[in-house]
Formats: sequence, C-alpha cells, structure tokens
Amino acid sequence: MRCLLPIAFGLALVSPAFGQTVDAEGAARLSQDLSRYIGADAIANRVVTIAPEGNAYRIMLEVNMLAGLIPPEAKAKVDVAPFSVLAKPLADGKWDVSGDGFPAGSFEADGPEGRHFMQWSIADGKFSGIYDSALAAFLSLEGTQGGMTMSSRDPEQQMQASTGRGGFSMTGAASPGGGVDVTFNQTAADFMQTVQITGDAGGPSVPLTVTSDNLQMDGNAQGYRTRALLDLLAFGVAHPDKGKLAANEAEFKDRLLAALPVWNRLDSTYRFDNLKVDTPLGAFLAQSMTGGFGMDGLVQNATITYKLGMAGMTMPLNVVPAWTVPLLPTDLDLNVSSVGFNLEAAARKVIDGLDLNRDPMLPDEVVNSIAADFKTNPPKVVISRSTARNADTEVAVEGEVTFPAAKPEANVTVEIAGFDKMIEKLHAASKSEPKIGQYLPMALVAKGFGKALPDGRTQWVVQAKADGSVSVNGVRLKGPDSSSEDGAQ
Repeated sequence: MRCLLPIAFGLALVSPAFGQTVDAEGAARLSQDLSRYIGADAIANRVVTIAPEGNAYRIMLEVNMLAGLIPPEAKAKVDVAPFSVLAKPLADGKWDVSGDGFPAGSFEADGPEGRHFMQWSIADGKFSGIYDSALAAFLSLEGTQGGMTMSSRDPEQQMQASTGRGGFSMTGAASPGGGVDVTFNQTAADFMQTVQITGDAGGPSVPLTVTSDNLQMDGNAQGYRTRALLDLLAFGVAHPDKGKLAANEAEFKDRLLAALPVWNRLDSTYRFDNLKVDTPLGAFLAQSMTGGFGMDGLVQNATITYKLGMAGMTMPLNVVPAWTVPLLPTDLDLNVSSVGFNLEAAARKVIDGLDLNRDPMLPDEVVNSIAADFKTNPPKVVISRSTARNADTEVAVEGEVTFPAAKPEANVTVEIAGFDKMIEKLHAASKSEPKIGQYLPMALVAKGFGKALPDGRTQWVVQAKADGSVSVNGVRLKGPDSSSEDGAQ
C-alpha cells in the first residue's frame, strides 16, 4: 500500500515538467491530464484536487469519496484519511515527488461468508522520489515508517498484525527491449501476526501467533509495459460503457496487443529472520524462512518458479514420535518450476476472438481451442536441485516430469549423503520401537539399488515412463501397465 499510493499519483504527472511555472494554469493542465485516467467526474467532484503550493503542486486524494463507486448491495463502509503528495517540476522534465504520512483507515463490507472488517494505521510515514513521465515510472522512490498495525475479522477468523520501524525503496530504468525495469525492496522489524481461527459447529477456536525479528521483501520486474498500460487505462476511461467500447473494438484490440507481454519477467522473494509460530501443539521455530515466486509475461515459452528455504528448523517434541527426531531435516531448499506455457498464443487467441457485441464476449470455440493447445503441449515440471538436510544426512533431488499423451513421465535423480548413518539411526530406534524394524529391510534394499558416487553419496536415477514402467539406475522394477501392453499389440 505504501508503495502503490505514490505510484498512483504518478497518473497526474504524465506530461514532462521541464521546469514549468507553478501556477493555477499549470494545476488546471495537470487536472486535465489526470482526468484521462480517472474520469472528468472525479476531478469535477473533487475526489482528486491539484493546486499550487509554493514551487510545487499539492495533489490531494479524498479516498472516502470513492465509496460511491462501491455497489450498494455490498453495504460497505469506508473511512480513510485524505492523502496527498507534493510534485515539484524539474528542469529536465522529471518530477520531484514527496509526501508525509500514509492514510489510516477502515473498510467494512458484506461477503459470501458474512461481514468483513479491516482497519489499519501507519505511523510516521515519509517518502520521496523522482518520477519520469516519459517512462511512466519512478526512477527512484524511497520511504520510511515508524510502525504499522492492522486488524481484520470475518466469520471464519480474526487477525491482528503489527510491525516496527521499516522502509522501502524502488528504482526504475528504461528496459532495452521496451518497457521499464523495476527493482523493489521493503523491510520491517518486529513482525507479529496473531490469527484466531473459528472452530466448526461452535467448536473451540485455534490461535496461531507468528513473530519474526525482521521481514524483508525484494522484487524486480523486467520490461514492464507501463506506458502501454496507461494508454489502455485512458482508452477504457474514454469508453466507459460496453456500447462505446464495442464501437471501437478494433482500436481496443490494438491497445491490448500493444501492452503484450505486459512484462518480460517478474520475481519476488521474502525472508523472515528468527521465525516463531506458536500453536496449541507448541512452537515451530526457524532461524530463517525464505520464499520466492517468479513468472514470465505473456510470452511463447513462459516459466513459473517457486522456491522455499528453511534454516535451523525445530518443532515441538510431541508432534512426531521421538525416534523420528534425529531423522528430521533442519534445513530445506526447494526449487520447482513449470516450464513451457505458451501464454502469448493464448493471449492472442483471446484478443482475436473477443467480440464485444456477443454474449458471451469470448466464444466457446476460442476457450476450447486454448484448452486443446494446453493438452497438446502441456508444460513440464522441473525440479532444480532441492535438498533436505540435518547434521548427519542430506537428501538431494532434481529432475523433471513431462506429460506425453497427457500421462506423466518422470526422470528424477535422488542422492543421499550419510545414508549409512540414516540406517544406523533406524537400527538404534528399533531397540525401543520394535515396529521400526520393518523399515530396515526396505532401507537395505534401497541401498542395494543405489550407485556409490566418488564423494561418498548414494545415487538413484528413477525413470517412470508414461506406459507405467519404472526403473532405477537402469534396472526395471515394474513393467508397463497391462493396458499399455494391450494397446501396443
């Protein structure tokens, strides 16, 4: 929210400044520019006002006046403090933008499960940056806060969250292939979130409390088509109803195509330091937890990636049997991707097939064609080297899963360091837990199939084919399914 608000005010700064004189006439021109993106009524009704203030323009947003846009059936209540920024024109055409404070407020509305309520406040917020109208992006933007609190409730849960001091920063630059390359960073100290989950049928509620000494989020966008998206927004505002849009359908499609691929690549990561999750079962701890998500834009061979990392994990002793504790991982590093989405072809089929004079506007044959393309050329799942380790052992997995003829086919390599120590722990545990003895023969059989590597690891190359056959290190453990054999005859 802290970052999006100053960015939203960039809509008013679509024209280069070039050291223009700050006066009422300039404020009127900025208002006219802004009306292209939010509508003339918003200016006329003073939802947004622009006025000279010294050598800058004060741009004020009355958020509460936007409540009139919410459908009456939602029975919504909005109470948000006014928010403003100062925009100073610079000689090189850019704008120096700054602001003190971020709006506190609350929102309440009906939802499918019942009434929803949210309230928030941000203390001592400040930000400043340089906005480039030519790029429709901030070249630099940074801000700080003294703390944040937020609470929400609905029929299923109640939540309270808070952070201590923090800040954010952003940079933007022209991308070589078009659009804007953006980086983003945000930090917050003393993160705490408490969630009270309501039990079913009047049962007891379940409390969860998450704390972290420090929360950090990073992100970057490559080739974000900011200008094309602004042009698309302006076109939508100029054609506010379906009839006007349908009458200019060809231009609408041209503007949609001009915005492709929207971005080339988006990536984001987050990190919690000294994470603690208190539950009725006890506390789950981690020295750090990191996560990541990334996705390409609407391109021909798009990739979506997921990452999860945990270091120094511990869990309550009563959650798992005592004999399993020495076998549990203390560190995780998981990396999975989905590769091969032809999102560009799907987007172009949607745009080409769109008919604003029909109902539905997107014919079923277009939807079915996109689904058929997906089935014919499904993406593959790629497991980049992922590990689970503790003091004595490490399990590493990598490989890929494809879907020829809509059936999964896997080629996965598993390597274990310290496999003998794992067997020793199972043997020691079997003395007090006789049932564990049944796992020992299976572990020894698995070792027999393994390949000893020079570094002491044991390796298994597992191949599971679409016909149902399975082999390990070249040795077939299972033949094709009977239906596959019958089909081959």
